[in-house]
Amino acid sequence: MKWKITSGIGMIAVIIVVYMFAMNENNPQITVDTAELKELVHEYSVGNITNEVASITGTELIVTDSENEQTIYSLPEKEFFVSIAPYIDQTHP
Repeated sequence: MKWKITSGIGMIAVIIVVYMFAMNENNPQITVDTAELKELVHEYSVGNITNEVASITGTELIVTDSENEQTIYSLPEKEFFVSIAPYIDQTHP
């Protein structure tokens, strides 16, 4: 019985690892110069780039184009970005 449970957990772990590896191949991470990345984040923040959608996490800037293709930029390890959405009636238009 223990062998079946261990095998099942092992198979699930392998499936998860394969899935994560496949997702990274479809959306390769791009490393750019810190100044260039800051400028890119600024351009998205002020709305100068309108044909793409961007989101930012603690480790990545994720850009999705009009064809739903994603480009992932790695963020610098020793820096962080703060996203503030001021509002009167709502946070986003």
